[in-house]
Amino acid sequence: MNRSVIVILLVTAFTVMASGLAAISNGNINFAIDTAVFNIGAGDTLLLEVYQEVNIAQFSMDSDSNSLFTTEIILCSVEGDTMVVDIWNTPVAWSQSGRAVNCELLPVIEGDWVLTVIMTDVFNGIQGTAVKQFSVEYLEHFSDVEIARTIMPAVQGSVNSMLKGNIIVFPAASTKFLIPGENMMYTYQELYSLGGTEILRYSKLLDSNGLPIYARSPMVISIPDGMETVALVDSLDLSVVREPGLYNLSVTYTQNGDTLSSVLKPIVVEIYVPSTESFQMPDVFSNRALIEFPLLLNQEEIQLFSRLDEQGQARFYDEFWQAHPGEHDSFLARTRIVASRFSTHGKQGWETDLGRVFLIFGEPDEVDAKPFSTTQAPYEIWLYYSNVQENFVFADLLGNGDYLQVYSTVEGEVSYSNWQGMIMNVNSGRGAGTLEEEF
Repeated sequence: MNRSVIVILLVTAFTVMASGLAAISNGNINFAIDTAVFNIGAGDTLLLEVYQEVNIAQFSMDSDSNSLFTTEIILCSVEGDTMVVDIWNTPVAWSQSGRAVNCELLPVIEGDWVLTVIMTDVFNGIQGTAVKQFSVEYLEHFSDVEIARTIMPAVQGSVNSMLKGNIIVFPAASTKFLIPGENMMYTYQELYSLGGTEILRYSKLLDSNGLPIYARSPMVISIPDGMETVALVDSLDLSVVREPGLYNLSVTYTQNGDTLSSVLKPIVVEIYVPSTESFQMPDVFSNRALIEFPLLLNQEEIQLFSRLDEQGQARFYDEFWQAHPGEHDSFLARTRIVASRFSTHGKQGWETDLGRVFLIFGEPDEVDAKPFSTTQAPYEIWLYYSNVQENFVFADLLGNGDYLQVYSTVEGEVSYSNWQGMIMNVNSGRGAGTLEEEF
């Protein structure tokens, strides 16, 4: 059994010290909520972003290892008048270590407000409730500072609820970080109606006594004329923290020596210290196939994975397979088969079309191999019999042993409607005309 030392901090103990911390729920589901206010240029109406972060392992799951929870948001004045009510369901794959993050946008005006968020496990009815009281003041030049775990470019057409412009901001709704696992903290902020000016931004990390433990050189921000809204993204390395506790991110803007705005954003840092006696990674992940792994990811996950350093990629890999219990050994077995069976003179097995499909979909249930003839190139039809039969066709169009995918019934896969014409008459050098690819 692995032994480790985890220095655990009670977030509620710091609530008195730092009112800007996230609100933690009461009840049978533990989650955190945080808020940020932005100016949308609609008169007195501002935009309140409400973030929720919850550990998925708390939820029950169905026979397919899927969980489902309901989130209800109620925004009231301190006098009890209801302004907004919203409710929605969130399906998620059950995971022992994963977290679900939601973001909801609400209209708000100046005043004192009470935000109530109720989270319910649909399968067993257990609930948790978080309440946060806060004040909203009209934003003239600076939005709230949002603390994030990751900020990444969005793929074209993304509909992610955390999308801001052309980036996706994954908020740290709990305002709590565990190092060394989460060394980097990111921030997002918007500046308004400062076109044609030049200002300085000072970023510091302060301890609970207000003493700086890290300070960045001032950032010069030159805002072009006519620019009404500017989005600023920044990062801070938390590895400078040596003791667990409450810290404050300090952000100050100045112009010609005068302070325009200054804000303190509290965070809690926990420190994980592995035992030097017997700490090791779980045996199931001691061997990672990081090169082949991105073939299993969607486009947004690939973009995120490619931007991580080696340690971050290893952590992403481990969390992925922890969320898919029992499947890692099968994946490693497929990587070994692909390396030995599908490698060609110029490509490793996973780089070939045959190897890629094998890694993703596994061993086909049936293979119909068509050898070379005087009228057509060699080709193979792979058939998978699951809930719906799926087919792949691969052809050795160049005669070099590298079978290229020319057809598939799987949506999104490379598929040419004229694939049968493509494989004909290759020995005489006559082509099949224009390729008509379908997705």
